[in-house]
Amino acid sequence: MFDQLRLLIRLQAVDKTLFDLGQERDVIPGRLADLTQAEQALHGQLEAQQTQLDQVLKRKADLEEIADNVRARLRRAENRLMGSKSGKEYQAANAEIDDGKDSLKDTENQLLEVMEQVEALEKKVAGLKERHDQLAAASQEERTQLEERYHNTDTEISRLAGTREELATEIDKGLMKDYDFIRQARDGVALAAVSEGTCTVCHMTIPPQQFNELQRMDKIMSCPSCRRLIYWAEAEQLKEDQ
Repeated sequence: MFDQLRLLIRLQAVDKTLFDLGQERDVIPGRLADLTQAEQALHGQLEAQQTQLDQVLKRKADLEEIADNVRARLRRAENRLMGSKSGKEYQAANAEIDDGKDSLKDTENQLLEVMEQVEALEKKVAGLKERHDQLAAASQEERTQLEERYHNTDTEISRLAGTREELATEIDKGLMKDYDFIRQARDGVALAAVSEGTCTVCHMTIPPQQFNELQRMDKIMSCPSCRRLIYWAEAEQLKEDQ
C-alpha cells in the first residue's frame, strides 16, 4: 500500500503541474487574439479618420481651385471695366465684379471652415497614429513573449506527460481508474493529504473513527466531503514523497 501511495503522491504532483501548465498554455491563444483585435480596432479608427481627412483635404483643394477661378474672372471683369467703351459694357463688367466678389467671399468662408476641419482631423490622425504605433510595438513584444511561453509550456507538458505515463503503469488499474475519474472532476487534484485530522484540500475535518483508520494506512480512503483520495500527511513512511 505504501508503494501505491508513494506513486499516487508523485503522480498527483505531476498532474497538478500538468493541470496548471495546461491552463496557462490554453489562455495564450485567447490573449494573442485579444492583442490582434485591439490592434485591428485602433487601425480601423485610424483608417476612418484618415479617410475623413482625405475627403476634407479634397474639398479644400476644390474650394481653392474655385477661389482661384473666381479671382481670375474678377481680374478679367476688372480689365473689361477699365476698357469699357459704353455704359452697357461698364454696367455688365461692374455687375460681374459684384457677383464675383460675393462668390469669392462665400468660397473663402467655406474654405476657412474646411481649414478648421483639416486642422482638427490632422490632430486626431496624428494622435491615433501615435497610439497605434505604441500599441503595435507593445503588442509585438508581448506576442513574442507569449509565443515563447506557449512553446516552452507545450514542451514541458509533453515531457511531463511521458513521466505520467510511466508512473501510471506502476499503479493498480482499479486505483488508477478511480484516481483519474476524481482528477477530471476536481480540477486536476484527485489526492489530498490529511494533516491533524483535516483534509488539506477542502479543509473539512475527517471523522475521528475514519482518521484513526486512515493512520493505519492499510487501504486507500476517500474524503467524506470532497471525495478525493486521502492519505495521512504525518506518516513517516511518506514524508520523503511529499
